[in-house]
Amino acid sequence: MRVSLPRLVNLTSKLKELRIVLDPSGDTSKGARDFVQKFYPNLKKDNPNLPILVRECSGIQPRLYARYENGKEISLPLTNQAAPDIQKNVEAVGK
Repeated sequence: MRVSLPRLVNLTSKLKELRIVLDPSGDTSKGARDFVQKFYPNLKKDNPNLPILVRECSGIQPRLYARYENGKEISLPLTNQAAPDIQKNVEAVGK
């Protein structure tokens, strides 16, 4: 089943990089793993010039990092969040 993210097409051009850091097997990263599996392909397809990095590290809490053109970086915790909630976080940092 293909899931589309039509609202993600217009991520701001000021956003220069998205990073998702997650634990490859930890319970608190389940939603982040689901997000990457279900939503990453369309997110990347809709934003081909935006670096979207997925980093795995055992024993960490999942986080979303957004880096903007002026060097500003923000991070949001993704601990125990479901994939649709993570989608909302991505939309929020992409505005």
